Amino acid sequence: MSKILETYTFKGFGFDVLLKNVVLKSVHGEEYPDINMNEVKLSTAKALLNSKQRINGYQLKFLRTFLRMSFDDVSNKIHVPASTLRSWENKGTEFTGLTIDQEKAFRILVINTILESEKSQYGLNLTLTKEFTSPKKQTALDLEANLDYSFVSNG
Repeated sequence: MSKILETYTFKGFGFDVLLKNVVLKSVHGEEYPDINMNEVKLSTAKALLNSKQRINGYQLKFLRTFLRMSFDDVSNKIHVPASTLRSWENKGTEFTGLTIDQEKAFRILVINTILESEKSQYGLNLTLTKEFTSPKKQTALDLEANLDYSFVSNG
């Protein structure tokens, strides 16, 4: 018999991500969440793009590695030195230092890469605003609050 957790906090990206209705499976007497990591990564990337909070160091690293891009690749796209990107990723939960325009360019780069890889239509609303809020300390990213699941297919 499977156990379902109403809310599960995934901590594998360097920042907390809240997952809803996660099935726990039992392996050799130990319980583990039964999650599809590719779906969690894609949903997390989309939720970060929809978030009005500025990107922190861990989130910048997550998105860059999600795109499978090197520091030099991102550097050339958003016109920030690769060494600066490295130092911003090392800031962890702190704000990166990206200007509003640089963060917009980075978010657009992520969106375009996702769109290109999916080759399908979906309703992603990008948050491009001059009214970002400051990152909150130790706040988990709530996928449901930042992402409309009505357009995510289940198969």
